[in-house]
Amino acid sequence: MIRVPKPLKRLQWKLRMLQWQVHRQFQDSVTLETKQGVFELPLAANEAVSRHLYVRREFELDWVESSLAFLRRRNLCPARGQGTVLDIGANNGVIAIGMLAANEFAHAVAIEPDPTNFAFLCGNVAANGLQDRVTCLNFAVSDRRSVLEFELSDDNFGDHRVRRCRPPADACELFNESGRDLIRVPADTVDHLLSGVAHEWAEPVALVWIDVQGYEGYVFQGATELLAGDIPVVAELWPYGIDRSGIGIDRYAEIAAGLWAAFWTERRGGFGRGRFNRHPISELPDYMAHLGRTARHANVIYTR
Repeated sequence: MIRVPKPLKRLQWKLRMLQWQVHRQFQDSVTLETKQGVFELPLAANEAVSRHLYVRREFELDWVESSLAFLRRRNLCPARGQGTVLDIGANNGVIAIGMLAANEFAHAVAIEPDPTNFAFLCGNVAANGLQDRVTCLNFAVSDRRSVLEFELSDDNFGDHRVRRCRPPADACELFNESGRDLIRVPADTVDHLLSGVAHEWAEPVALVWIDVQGYEGYVFQGATELLAGDIPVVAELWPYGIDRSGIGIDRYAEIAAGLWAAFWTERRGGFGRGRFNRHPISELPDYMAHLGRTARHANVIYTR
């Protein structure tokens, strides 16, 4: 593979950003080929995930590749082309589709609650010819079966969130959450959802990939049967979102401590990529305190 020099790459990104702005004036969506497959991307809003895919032709690809390589080195994931990845908060399908397009796994279950994102997810699965390998479920994932309020971000379709409770009036609000439109979405647990689709794929779940904007604690509580196995979980860790979800970082840390022995973080810097530090799960509260209750977040891997 020919590596593009960084200055040239940045210029390429700037030119594509200009193209993105022009496209938005005349089209509602655009279909393009990326490093992770073919995707139709919405243009009606200045949407963050789609904009990143358009400009860079990938989304979190470095993290996908480094985390999977790490897990396989430690024999925590099956060989390439085997197993099922469970993608919770799948958005337009970039993670699940990208993994299958690269033959990282045999199958995927992609769960996405927002109707607009879900429509793009299903369309993108079809555009990549993966209908027989991906099961798409239009649900929020929670700790029980219910119907939940779901708040919609105007400019980041990856930041739609379950609104489990209303934060106190004086709570920190960074993204105008109180002004967001609300819809109601069906919710169910991981364990129940998987029991309903297990017949559709022969390969067992080998990896959980989750990004639900701070709602992860509730998801974990509804996935105790699945997580009782030795299945690694790759998760976004966002203390601000965890606080706003209503579960709070202390309770989140308790839930994590009941499920895993350790969490792993990737080292920073050019030579650090692909190298991971192990932290005992008891250090999770301190790690979240270090991140702070701001827009700052991290990607972690939980293991037993």
